[in-house]
Amino acid sequence: MGTTGTKATTGRRGTSAAYREVIGLTGPLLPVMSFLARLPTATIQFGSVLLVARTSGSLAAAGLTGGALAVGQVACGPLVGRLADRHGQRTVVLVFSLANAVAVAGLVAGALAGLQTAVLAVVGAAAGATVPQIGPMARARLVALARRAGARDSTVGAALSFESTLDEVSFVLGPALVGLAAVTAHPGYALGGAAVLVALCGSGFALHRTAVATRPGPVATSAERRSGSVRTRAGRRNGAVTAATGERPRPAAPIPRSIHALRAALALQGAMFGACQAASPPSPSDSDSRTRLGSSTPPWE
Repeated sequence: MGTTGTKATTGRRGTSAAYREVIGLTGPLLPVMSFLARLPTATIQFGSVLLVARTSGSLAAAGLTGGALAVGQVACGPLVGRLADRHGQRTVVLVFSLANAVAVAGLVAGALAGLQTAVLAVVGAAAGATVPQIGPMARARLVALARRAGARDSTVGAALSFESTLDEVSFVLGPALVGLAAVTAHPGYALGGAAVLVALCGSGFALHRTAVATRPGPVATSAERRSGSVRTRAGRRNGAVTAATGERPRPAAPIPRSIHALRAALALQGAMFGACQAASPPSPSDSDSRTRLGSSTPPWE
């Protein structure tokens, strides 16, 4: 009994020390800014649907706008990461944070002005395409800082666990804040707050001193240069042996079938969640639905 309690206490102390080391790598301000800057990503998807539904009275327009926003985010997310790899996080995150703030504010203004569905869908796609991808950027930066400081593998694992926790909390808290704003006031307030957050905290995350850790073209350490030269010499020897024996190089290993099954399952899961969010219960009449749409009382009661 005493041994078990001692081990549990030691484990808790080790975990606390690992998290303190993670905070020591970034400073206390960066996690706060990255958390606040990723909240808009969890807010705009659900918020755009509620906003357009409230202002237009059409669930079809709301679904099209929210769907266009999601498509823009999925299509341009890898591009944002690629640009950050090439030019560094500072410039890319700063530009996309400001552009996303403008796009989200434009969506709010367009919905309140009663613009056509096609225009709202285009603005929604722009809002999704300019999402600055703060979560992946923060993970890449934190791991780079840990490697640069020569941190242990346990510290790197704690850093990834810490970032995953921030992601999960933001994706739970964001829609809850949107729903609260929609019930108590108007969903436009939630999206307006999201625009302000991504402009201020996204820019703060981009300009933080730790952004230099992910600059492109880092100088390799002596150990990395030695390991690289060893791999190069080994590759040359293997190539020479292949040429001398006349053997063909081995083809790359095929992708396991289980990976394709996993991809299909994830695609179906995404379609299921999308269908659940887009579904709406039947209402007695169109006029009653339009009258009650966006209010705290469901139209089918």
